[in-house]
Amino acid sequence: MFVISLVGMAMSAAVLILFIPPLFRSGEQGSVWAVGVLTCLTVAFAVGTRYWRPSTSASDGR
Repeated sequence: MFVISLVGMAMSAAVLILFIPPLFRSGEQGSVWAVGVLTCLTVAFAVGTRYWRPSTSASDGR
């Protein structure tokens, strides 16, 4: 699940980055809904990545 959420976060964030510049250009109509949905999807995948991250064991002998 960790790898799936990590890949999902990376892909949704990459698409989100591509959708942001047209919002600031004059004369072009950007899709605010698409940006909002991609933002929520990126945040959801980021939370999933934090939740399902592999546990690290502190077995270094200290």
